[in-house]
Amino acid sequence: MMQIKEFITPKQLLFLIYFFCIGSAILAVPATLLETNRQNAWVCSVLAIGLALLIVAVLLWLMHRYPQQTFIEIAKKALGPYAGACISLIYIFFMFIQSTFSLRDISTFMTTQIVPETLPTWIHALVLLAVIYGGYLGIEVIARTAEIFLPWIVVPFLLLISLNIPQMKLDRLYPLFEFRMDDLVLGTTYFLGNPFMELIFVLMITPHIKDGKKVKRMIVIGTVASGLTITIAVAACILALGANIASMHSYPVYLLGKMISLGATIQHVEVLVAIIWMLSIFFKVVIVFYAIQLSIVQLCNLRVRNFLSFPLGLIITGVAYYIIPNTAYFNYFEKYYWPFYLLVLSVCFPLLFIALSYIKKNKAAKGDRSQQT
Repeated sequence: MMQIKEFITPKQLLFLIYFFCIGSAILAVPATLLETNRQNAWVCSVLAIGLALLIVAVLLWLMHRYPQQTFIEIAKKALGPYAGACISLIYIFFMFIQSTFSLRDISTFMTTQIVPETLPTWIHALVLLAVIYGGYLGIEVIARTAEIFLPWIVVPFLLLISLNIPQMKLDRLYPLFEFRMDDLVLGTTYFLGNPFMELIFVLMITPHIKDGKKVKRMIVIGTVASGLTITIAVAACILALGANIASMHSYPVYLLGKMISLGATIQHVEVLVAIIWMLSIFFKVVIVFYAIQLSIVQLCNLRVRNFLSFPLGLIITGVAYYIIPNTAYFNYFEKYYWPFYLLVLSVCFPLLFIALSYIKKNKAAKGDRSQQT
């Protein structure tokens, strides 16, 4: 088994989780929540944060039962080498699909909002060049880079919200709590799936943490901070644009930037949104890409990981273009089906692994008592 030689600090883990969660969610989630729940979209956000903490509790419980192990190692230890390998292949497949989805998010945004005449394949290739290099260098370099770029995301976001305050009106939140239950469930489930249920993939990097005692706290803080960021973005869209106008746009947060114009001095502030989103989704893709590499290495008992970077990048680049026929199909699948697949990966399988760990522990304890007698 390849030994882990890279280390990151708990603070760097916090930054990585924050970037991972706001990734594609900062643009995609507000649009879906506003479409389904209009002025009460913020209610879905608050409910999703609360339920996300339950999902995080399951993951932390799993980490407690299998300390310093990735979910590939956990699957093999809990189910044995053969059944564990099959479950590991399922995780690798879904990580691969997740990376293609994130790439498609990038290309759809760029080709519809910024560079409409550019082919999506070229955007995939350019992004994957940086992702491949990051995956090649390893998680330690990725984490240090996240530390450097944190202000590049936080400061533009604060500027985006603060510059929209003069246009915000509280009466746009009314009528309060007027929604259908199925729309509320749909919006909350979608927000849980993207991004909180995807946190299971982050378990591939938690064994790299130097101080394991702070891991749980950093994961909780990162989850809550990212959830609040997206909730603030949703509330800003409602207050500044109005629920009806915001729900008609694919990227309402991007529209917030377009609405800002302070004379002839400050214009085209939507670039701030593009900066926030491109940086955050880059880190999401590179974390998943690194997790795929490490998963294959641990599944196949390989010694090195770097040689997988380039071929994996080429495969993901091609598949990201052909796997999704059109944007409408992609949005429908991601809204109605993707969260339920992730529910199996992030809740059902971890609970199964936890139950098996208790069963094995009880059997071992009974065996020890029988030998003593």
